[in-house]
Amino acid sequence: MERFFYPRSVAVIGVSANPVNLAKGIVRNMREAGYQGKIYPVGPRGGTVYGLPILSHVRDLPEPADVAAILTPARFVPQVVEDCGKMGITRVVVESGGFSELGEQGKALEKEIAQLIDRYNIRLIGPNGLGVINMEIGLCLPFSQMAPIPRKGSISIISQSGGVGMHLAAWMTKEGLGLNKFVSLGNKLNVAENEILAYLMGDPGTEAVYLYLEGLHDGRELLHVARRAPKPVYVQIPNVGEETSAIAFSHTASLASDERVVEAACRQAGIIRVKSQADFLVAAKLTGQPLVKGDNLVVLSRSGGEAVIAAYACRQWGFKLPSLSPDLADFIHESSRSKIIKPTNPVDLGDIFDFSVYSRVFADLCQDPEVHAVLVNYGPVYDPEREEARRMARLMIEDAQKYQKPLAICVTATLEEEEFFRDELGFPVFHFPGQAVRALAYSRTLANRSQPVVGARSPWLSRDKIAALLADQPASGFLPMTASLSLITHLGIPVAGWQTATTSQEALTAAGDLGYPVCLKLAAPSLVHKTEVGGVILGLYNPEDVSAAFDKLAEVAGKTLPRGEAWEAVIMPQVEGGEEVIIGAHRDATFGPVIAFGAGGIWTEILEDVALRVAPIDNEEAWRLVLDTKIGQILQGARGRPAVDLTSLCRALAGLSQLMISFPQIQEVDLNPVRVFPGGKGILALDARIRVG
Repeated sequence: MERFFYPRSVAVIGVSANPVNLAKGIVRNMREAGYQGKIYPVGPRGGTVYGLPILSHVRDLPEPADVAAILTPARFVPQVVEDCGKMGITRVVVESGGFSELGEQGKALEKEIAQLIDRYNIRLIGPNGLGVINMEIGLCLPFSQMAPIPRKGSISIISQSGGVGMHLAAWMTKEGLGLNKFVSLGNKLNVAENEILAYLMGDPGTEAVYLYLEGLHDGRELLHVARRAPKPVYVQIPNVGEETSAIAFSHTASLASDERVVEAACRQAGIIRVKSQADFLVAAKLTGQPLVKGDNLVVLSRSGGEAVIAAYACRQWGFKLPSLSPDLADFIHESSRSKIIKPTNPVDLGDIFDFSVYSRVFADLCQDPEVHAVLVNYGPVYDPEREEARRMARLMIEDAQKYQKPLAICVTATLEEEEFFRDELGFPVFHFPGQAVRALAYSRTLANRSQPVVGARSPWLSRDKIAALLADQPASGFLPMTASLSLITHLGIPVAGWQTATTSQEALTAAGDLGYPVCLKLAAPSLVHKTEVGGVILGLYNPEDVSAAFDKLAEVAGKTLPRGEAWEAVIMPQVEGGEEVIIGAHRDATFGPVIAFGAGGIWTEILEDVALRVAPIDNEEAWRLVLDTKIGQILQGARGRPAVDLTSLCRALAGLSQLMISFPQIQEVDLNPVRVFPGGKGILALDARIRVG
């Protein structure tokens, strides 16, 4: 990646003197950005562009360029890539479109290019992108007009869409946020987001990274990189539903992701998922500041109304507004002109016109370890006080840096004052208090990132027994209910006692052995949802009930199962007490095995009280998973109810995650319901559905 970002020479291939030629825009942007390396325009018609001679062919280069930027019609790109390979150019950026995003013909071109880059050991970014930018050296490969050239700074962008990335970079400049590096991935034929993200995590010039992705190359690797990231990572993934999938595929040949899994994975890895570019611009304004390591926020404001708005935002985002120290409160009170200020938090300083008071108050707050961040509503500022107010602002920023106190400034004065902060102080500011509080909340989330899960092997997993059981089953489809129940016991999850019956008499014998009351469940290879067809009968207290229930299951089987399919009844004791939950897992196309926990029973789909984690998880992460749900809050013990055995529950979730890691043929696990009992009385699975493939 270093050679992509720090080339000493760039060949721009596809250039002509034609006024509508796009490739010459790359040369123009490089010159305007101040690139000091060598630029070699290449195009078959020759001529000159911006005072540089246009070479007719790649082989005419005086040396192998460090990077080649290609913008020719798609049908010519394979030949140009091969020419680069023969010339010894090993870093190529393809900005041309017309590949897999347009169908089979484009896919064939990409396949041809893939074979060439393997043959010549070339790394390639694109195709169908806008190239690479490194503001540190003036490298600026997009062909589109860039006016103005982005402000140099410490935020780097990885964007699958060149247009989205360039639009964001323009707004960053307007908001006082500087760009360091930029990569437009396009179709990600060779280089993808994870490799670049890993590079940027070690890049001295990058302090935060924004990713715009329409499809994830390898979701699990992204989590692996992000979990260990020492810098904030913000991800925007809008391609999560039917509304976006068609246009995203035609744009970059990307498939949609499951939004719930994306949300859970980002939280788990400490990634901030932003829903829009505007969200990112809010969060990014605290880049370079220390993280907010607590909930205590002090608001200083010259406007009572803006203070009220800030207080509401604090309530919305879970910040506390602690009281000021008695000494500081007395100082503020005595400094006011009318002595009517009540120094509560937020602190309304509208009656104080001595800006040295503001500086003293802020310095005291910076040295208070119980204050985790400060929000200043700066303004209104009038002409006679402008210079003194600006001097105070400088001192605040210096103190914030000196004492490493997170500081958010919302300018409630004229827009001219915003420009002063951005352009003269180099300090991005917020337009409204709510934005500032939201940015502080993002920072707090980053500070609270959990440590990565190592994924220790579960001691309760009987791998040999599970492997033997799976070997005796079909290679794909749902396992028989009896096989699923047996597998779960090998996982270390207790299962209610059970027996099977194919006749009414066998059912009566089983019920007698297990002890009344019992329930009967219909089991057949094609039957997935037993309850919906009437295949579960509960509350059987005597032999007559069991006989009638078996006959009823026979009737259901005759109506719902394929003709001639074998079936059996599973007899279980009627388990009472505890709370019903669901424990499950499935394989996501992007992130691999995902663990689910939530409210169980027949209302699971309606309540939708389910939380997710990407496997593997340990007991601690399982605990957080449980508490992400409403039922989890209840299970802790609510309104006088005793807490359930969360230790056993979390152990089961961690074990299930190891099952999915250890046996990739298991595609889906659904344990519903699982009863969780009070105290240390454990858990009990009452049903199991497992699909392999």
